[in-house]
Amino acid sequence: MADEPPLKPVIWVGTSLKDLRAFPPPVQDHMGYALYVAQRGGKHQDVKVLRGFGGAGVLEVIKDYRSDTFRAVYTLKYASTVFVLHAFQKKSKSGRETPRRDMELLHQRLHEAEQNCARGKAMSHKKRYETGSGNVFKDIGVPNAEEHLIKAQLVFKIDTILKKRGLKQVEAADLLGVRQPDVSKMLRGDFRQFSVERLLRFLVALDHDVEIVVKPHRSRGDAAAMQVV
Repeated sequence: MADEPPLKPVIWVGTSLKDLRAFPPPVQDHMGYALYVAQRGGKHQDVKVLRGFGGAGVLEVIKDYRSDTFRAVYTLKYASTVFVLHAFQKKSKSGRETPRRDMELLHQRLHEAEQNCARGKAMSHKKRYETGSGNVFKDIGVPNAEEHLIKAQLVFKIDTILKKRGLKQVEAADLLGVRQPDVSKMLRGDFRQFSVERLLRFLVALDHDVEIVVKPHRSRGDAAAMQVV
């Protein structure tokens, strides 16, 4: 819709981007979509408040993959920006509690983000911060990142419609002609198996018109692009 707010920018703090790029591809897909949802002002279903930071300002995305647990931690407390503070892997034998070493690092990076935002210099420290490109999937190295972003936009739209209509996943699966587990995985960020055309057909199945508009690119500052509105 035309009045939708712009995406919140992403700032990668410390080695968070480098660390997330080292995650397995299925985990990258999951984390990337969760961060995209945060950019849209939403909250991914696998995001929870990380305790120990005095409120709901610090959030973590959790993804179990094979025998390990992967986590990405971010905050929305400052400057209407998604600050990604840390990304790390926990071995299954260490339990669910966040290791002390990682908690100390998170407190340090959160403090730095707060100080720099207060000074109006959130993007100025190139050694400690890296500004996102505008496509979180491109940042973390997801293949075909531009197409993946379009798919994320479509899935976010599908999820929004399902919530507005109060449809359960079983009901949605029946309408879309897929299995309920496929709907669950799609809404969590595992949608690589669906083509853009298939996702568009899902929207039609949900009683929404789909129009493809081609128009001249007006901006001189960036390249032409595809987007879902």
